[in-house]
Amino acid sequence: MNAERALPALVAVVNNEADWQHIWVDHWYRIPLKHAPVQVATSFLAFYQTKKFGREAWAIRYYAPVLRYRQATRREILPAAPDHPRAAEAYYVIELGPLIALPRPIPSRKLRRITFIPTTLGRLLDAHEVNDLWLYTATEDVLWAWFRDAGLKAEGQLEIGEGWTL
Repeated sequence: MNAERALPALVAVVNNEADWQHIWVDHWYRIPLKHAPVQVATSFLAFYQTKKFGREAWAIRYYAPVLRYRQATRREILPAAPDHPRAAEAYYVIELGPLIALPRPIPSRKLRRITFIPTTLGRLLDAHEVNDLWLYTATEDVLWAWFRDAGLKAEGQLEIGEGWTL
């Protein structure tokens, strides 16, 4: 299990029920190529649910193993909407194994806009809040643990503008 804990995981946002159904029932998730993170390849995909999910909102509750990647147009992925304005755009389709409930939900202490968070399976399984997921240097990890243990309400990532964090 120690080697598995080091495997990469990616947290992705789910902001509507239709996408959740594709994850839960059809076992796939889509990412528009033009909005994809730099590193898409991962062993596990976890899901941050937004306000559309009511009592389950603003938290990560599930993850799934990644089985396969492919590229397809939106029209190929969602054939019921062939005339959608983005029907011809390219997407990554990430095929998933069964969803696994995390040992405990990982809430976002601060309501923030999350798109993707690269992390590891170990961090995903151990996290108590979203800030625990970010990959830091060893020095930053020690400092972050000290802040958390001291009860300080520090932020691991600070958004300084659209798509920019410190």
